[in-house]
Amino acid sequence: MEIRSAQKIAWDARMTNGFNTNEVSLGFELLSGEVTKAFDAWSEGRREVAEELAAITIFLLRLAEMVNTDLQEVVEAKLAECKPRAYAQPRSEVSAKDATADATAATNPGKLVRDKIPQIIRSKGEEPVIYIADTEEYSIRLREKLQEEVEEYLASDNDREELADILEVLYALATQTGTDKQQLEKLRAAKAEKRGGFTGRVIWLHNQQAADAQGVGMTRAKS
Repeated sequence: MEIRSAQKIAWDARMTNGFNTNEVSLGFELLSGEVTKAFDAWSEGRREVAEELAAITIFLLRLAEMVNTDLQEVVEAKLAECKPRAYAQPRSEVSAKDATADATAATNPGKLVRDKIPQIIRSKGEEPVIYIADTEEYSIRLREKLQEEVEEYLASDNDREELADILEVLYALATQTGTDKQQLEKLRAAKAEKRGGFTGRVIWLHNQQAADAQGVGMTRAKS
C-alpha cells in the first residue's frame, strides 16, 4: 500500500477509532504518547512493540493530513536525500576539532549504556556523542556488558543494584534471541525442576566410583 493511500484510509477511519479532532497540538500529543508506549514495550521486551509501531504510523498519517501534507511526497524526497554520498574533502580543510574527534574515537570505543542515558545527559545541559549499533555489534556489546556488570557485582559488597543490572542485560540478551521474560522464566523453572537450583550450597568434587578407579578427581558435572 502506498503512503498516500494509507494516509487517506487512516484519516477516513478516525471517527471509528475515536480520533475525532482536527486540533494539531492534540495530534502531536497523541503521537508522542504512542511513541512513549512503543519505547516502553521495546525496553521491556514485550511483543506489543510491533502493534505500537503500527499505532505510531497511523497517528503520523492522520497528523500529516491535518497539516495538509502529502507525506508520501515528502518521504520520497527525504529518502532521496539519504542515499549514500561521498565527498572528497582536502586534508587541509579538516578542522582541528574533527581531527580531535577522530583521535578520541580511535582511543575510546565507547560502551553500551541504558537507553535513557542520553536523555539524562541532556537534562544536565550536556550533549552526548552516540550512535546506534547494528545487530552484530549489539550482540558483541551485550556480552561485554554482561561481563562488565558481573565484574562490578563481584567487586561490590553484594550490591543488589548490580544484580539488577546483570538481570537487565540478561533480559536484553534473551530478547535478542526472540525470548521474552516469561519464556526465560519458564526455561529457568523447568531446569530448576529437573536439576535443582543453587540455594542448597552443594559443592561437587568428584564421583567416588571413578575416583576409586583412577585415584584422582574426575571431570566435573555440567551445572
